[in-house]
Order: sequence, then C-alpha cells, then structure tokens
Amino acid sequence: MNPFFIQQYGGPKFFCDREKEVARLIESVTNNRSLMLHSMRRLGKTGLIHHLQYYLKKKHKYTCVYLDILDTDSDESFVNQFINACILTLFDDQATILTKITNYFGKYKPKLSIDTLTGNPSIELDIKTNKEVELSLDATFKLLRSSKKPIHIAIDEFQQIGQYPSTKIDATIRKHLSQTKNVKMLFSGSQRHLLLSLFNNPKKPMFGSVEQMELYEIPYPKYSKFIHKMFHNGKKNIDERVIHNILKWTRSHTFYTQYVCNRLYALNKSSIKEIDLYRMQKQVLNEMQMTFLSYRNILSKNQYTVLKAIATESSVKTVRSKDFTSSYNLASSTAQQSLEYLVDKELVYEKLTEEGKEYFVYDLFLSRWLEK
Repeated sequence: MNPFFIQQYGGPKFFCDREKEVARLIESVTNNRSLMLHSMRRLGKTGLIHHLQYYLKKKHKYTCVYLDILDTDSDESFVNQFINACILTLFDDQATILTKITNYFGKYKPKLSIDTLTGNPSIELDIKTNKEVELSLDATFKLLRSSKKPIHIAIDEFQQIGQYPSTKIDATIRKHLSQTKNVKMLFSGSQRHLLLSLFNNPKKPMFGSVEQMELYEIPYPKYSKFIHKMFHNGKKNIDERVIHNILKWTRSHTFYTQYVCNRLYALNKSSIKEIDLYRMQKQVLNEMQMTFLSYRNILSKNQYTVLKAIATESSVKTVRSKDFTSSYNLASSTAQQSLEYLVDKELVYEKLTEEGKEYFVYDLFLSRWLEK
C-alpha cells in the first residue's frame, strides 16, 4: 500500500505528527468545550479531524459524526445533510433507522432511499420553512440527547452557512450547544474571513461560543523523519537531500507534500534519487499545464501579471512598493486592485503574520508552474 494518503485518512500509522494539535483538541472535547478550527486549504484539517475522532472513539468511547457541508446552499440542504450524518452514524441497521425517522421526523414526510453505489441509506425530509428548519434541528438534538454515549460532531467547511440566502443555523446550533451536555462540536473551514465573521462578529449568534485554533504547516524535522520512515518501511531508500528538496519545493504544505511523495513512492524503484524528483516535478506541472494556461484567458492582463509576479517572488508583503511595481511595469493602484481581486477569488492567499500581511499564490503547483 502506498503510505502517502492524499484524499482519505489512512489511520494513525500513516499520519504525520500533529501531536500537540491532537492533544489540545482532545483536551478541549473532554473538558466540555467546542472549538473552531481554521487554516488555508489543503493543509490537513480534514485529516486532523478524522485523526482526532479516531482517538475519541478508541480511547474516550465517543460516537463521532463528521459531515462536509461545502455542497449545501440553504438551511434546508444543511438540515438534510446534518440529520443524515447523525442518524446514519448513531444507528447501523435500516430497521432502527426507519423507526427513529418515523418517531422523530414523521411530520416532515421522510423518504428513505438506498445509494446504489455504496449501499448506504439516505434520508430526505420535506422541509420548506424557517420554522421547520428550527423544529427539525430541535428533533435531531433531542435524538442526540437520548444517546447514552458522549457525541462529537465535526462540521467541515462551516463557513458555507454564511453564503446561504438567509440562515438560522448558527442561532439554532448555539441554542442547542448550551442545552445538550453530551454533545461537543468542532467547526472547521478554509475561507478565513467568512469563518471568522461567524464567530468574531458580536452581532452573530455564535460570537464567543467556541475556542478558536489555527492550523499551520507540519515542522520540517517531523515531516522529514516521517517521509524517511514511510519509504524505509516500504523497503525503499530515499536520500536525505531528496527529502529536503521535496519539503522545500512543497513548502511543507501537507497536500502537496503527500502528493509528491505518493508519486515518488509509486515509482518502480528501490532507491529514489534527485533526478527522479526532478522528472516527477516536471511531469506533474506538464499534466496540469492546460488548466493553468486557462488563467490567461480568465484574468485581465494586470491580474495575470500580478499573479505571475507573486509566484516569481515566492511571496510579497505589498504590491504597492516601488521595487515591485517598477519590476513588473505596474501602477500602484492597478496592482492593488488586481491583488484584491486575486485574494477574493482565492488565487492568492493573504497570510496574517506578526509583521503584517504576506501574499503568495494559493495553489502551490500553479505557483511553481508560473515561476517557469
């Protein structure tokens, strides 16, 4: 088995570090505190959540519910997904599921179907009004309170509720967090400004209701040791210089590091050399070139120039400086307007540091391609 998982959680054996983060999360959950976790995309939030819930189930006997709500667009679609995740986790046989649905949600004309691909049951409720949204969530938390085991619910991409036309999800959840002693929740997301506005705005229902935690890159020594161990366990040799170049090229960003290592591990070789890394990097960027070329047509000339300039510089603190604008033949105001657009479209990431702000191209592969 390739030990470098990209999409799924492979279990603790294939999980790198995050010991301090897991310890803090477990301490929060077991001491009756809910938490909000945020970071840039593809840094390993979802894997960390599954890793946390693995230990909550194994060592602390929690029932763990996970749902990703990125594809929801309304309170009604959220409720359907939330209820599905809760019921299908709490109960594993269709007879019990049907009984619970009838008892708790009968008034919403539930439809139970079976996914032909997975064989898993799926529930759809006929919910149309704000009052029905609130009442159906009330019924769900009533069902959760009836459980004899503690429950941990993780809602990934929670900032999505801020995109709904009108929402009462945050207010209803806030109400039940204070009433449901056996349930603790984790809210996570990657669109920082949207997520933080839900929890840091005094006018929002969730203000001050949870702890907050930001996820950062895995430290170089930890990741280097992990990569060496995974290759060694697979009876493959990888030179320390290659590992150094991998982490330098990927900036220790979890997804890109896992992806590069996955591709190198898949090579039918017992020893990985620098030339193998170089060839693989070139191949990956070539495979994505058609997608990257499309940005020339999507973006204006100035926006594309700023995007390429940031990639060339690796990162910038400002695009208004004389050095930056003269080097890339840009007007200060034009560069700033282009930057704001790129940040809004998540092509450029705005990182907050103690010294101020730092900007870099969000997609690392796109950044490496633009450098060339």
